[in-house]
Amino acid sequence: MKIYLSKFKLIIPILIFIIYGFTACQIIPIEENSQMVSFSSTSIDAFQTNQSFTITPSIKKTTTKTPTQVSSFTPSPSFTPTITNTPFSLENFSYNFRPNEVSAQTYLETCSYLANRWGEEKSIPGTIVVPIMYHSVRQSGRPLQDEMQVSQEYFEYTMEYATKLGFETITTEELIGFLYSNDPIPQYSMIMIIDDRRLGVVDDHFMKYLDQNDWTVTLAYITGVASEFEWQEFARLNVNNRLDLQAHGFLHNAETYITENTSTEIIEQELYEPISIIEEKTGRKPSAFIWPGGNFTTESVQMAREAGYEVGFTVYSRGPLMYNWIPLGSTEIKVSDPLMVLPRYWSNSAAIYLEKAVEISTKAQEFAEENKAKEQIWFQNYCKEFQNDSGNH
Repeated sequence: MKIYLSKFKLIIPILIFIIYGFTACQIIPIEENSQMVSFSSTSIDAFQTNQSFTITPSIKKTTTKTPTQVSSFTPSPSFTPTITNTPFSLENFSYNFRPNEVSAQTYLETCSYLANRWGEEKSIPGTIVVPIMYHSVRQSGRPLQDEMQVSQEYFEYTMEYATKLGFETITTEELIGFLYSNDPIPQYSMIMIIDDRRLGVVDDHFMKYLDQNDWTVTLAYITGVASEFEWQEFARLNVNNRLDLQAHGFLHNAETYITENTSTEIIEQELYEPISIIEEKTGRKPSAFIWPGGNFTTESVQMAREAGYEVGFTVYSRGPLMYNWIPLGSTEIKVSDPLMVLPRYWSNSAAIYLEKAVEISTKAQEFAEENKAKEQIWFQNYCKEFQNDSGNH
């Protein structure tokens, strides 16, 4: 009996091992938070010592690891301003003229304008030109006969006041360089233009101030009726090259004034005939046409361009000139060529407008400085084709 009991004790562990192994070999699906069954060592020991016991499985939670989804990271690009094909608007300098019909007109494409706007070899912003139209100067004590005349006293006052304000004269060639390319001229400039054939006025009144101040005067000359004596007198007065001769028509009379009814033949005569004469007498072609009587038409302006003139002057008193800035009235605006219909102040009020020009110049210079950064940004972004040719930005 003892033998059987001892054998039985040997069999029990074997049976437990078999049962445990069978249980351990069961395929249990692995799920998240699934329960695994295991036996404690206490239960086995009790069984081996022949004690009664209850098998209580211990529950162990095992958690399967679910991969965490990681979003792919795409770095955000650093902010770079995008230059659009549509430029932002640039503000132009404005001035309230009287009468209100007068407004400043531009004549250059923006990139062309900005290419010459700033730079050491250019006129500073605010540089201004005052064109003044003269006819005759009445001797002291003699009454004025029309509004085109000016007294000797007022003429002298104008010359002295211009000097006091710091004005210098420029020639037509210098004016063209300034208006087209902003070539350097004095900040306060004036171009005095004497209409018709008035060499006596030059000799009696202007020469004193021309020599004293190293100034020049422009002569709007009627070439078709000038005598040989006149040309000799012109040569005498122009010994120091102070006279700037330009075209003022060939005959300049009632039958040749340019209107809508004037024939093409007469317009061509007035425009073309003075060219060869002036070139013969001065050695250079005229570049300005001073419209006879102040009359012009859209057609005649186009014809003047074809003849080679680069600027033209009217008798309208609109305002001073600046680079890409010409004050015009509705009559001149209609021809769509500001440089061929430039205004001129009349001599009987010139001193007032010299002072006004200084005021406009100051305001224009302040405006330019306030807007310089915007203009340079505009030029750099939208004028690439101009930047190799311009060292101003």
